[in-house]
Amino acid sequence: MKKKIENFNRQPTFDFYKDKTNPFSIVTTKIDITNIYKLCKKYKHIYATIGYYFTKAMNEVEQFKYTYENGIIYKGERIHPSFTEIREDKSIGFFSCPLIDNYESFIEEYKKRRQSFLDGDVIEEIYDDAVVWLSCEPWFNFSQVVPPFDRYTTIPQMIWDRFQFDNDRCYVNLMIFVHHGFADGYHIGLLINKIEELISLIVV
Repeated sequence: MKKKIENFNRQPTFDFYKDKTNPFSIVTTKIDITNIYKLCKKYKHIYATIGYYFTKAMNEVEQFKYTYENGIIYKGERIHPSFTEIREDKSIGFFSCPLIDNYESFIEEYKKRRQSFLDGDVIEEIYDDAVVWLSCEPWFNFSQVVPPFDRYTTIPQMIWDRFQFDNDRCYVNLMIFVHHGFADGYHIGLLINKIEELISLIVV
């Protein structure tokens, strides 16, 4: 559950950035996802799997759990992934999935929620806690991407692109988007390190 934050320790920084036209830090970096790629040869669902590990890593960096709503700063207890999905008619929509610690259980829940979305069912969103908006661009590679944004919507985002292979390694470019009032380059660096660490621990 989200809780209201009193005496926010970055309040002067947040106040400096919150009314800027673009108050966000947007960074694109290359990530080695070789172990995820190998894992998905067994379990499939590579979009969900990448989202799972990226979101787990984000949960390890406190600064990505904050949001600003109606003049109040909140901190979520847990960040859950919200996926962008394409329907059969090529329109897009969104559905969220609780971040379950057990990977296989998460994939089963993801499959159910994705199918419900594709069937047109209404899926309960998880906005009583923290979320990250996830998307991917598997049709092309990018060196940088800037998503549409509203300066008053402070939910972090991650977008990655088509796989790139170099010998026996697999990479994606990952865009990380976070409100600068909550996080600096230092915290983005922590997130990148956490992602790399979690991926390195995958046993295939």
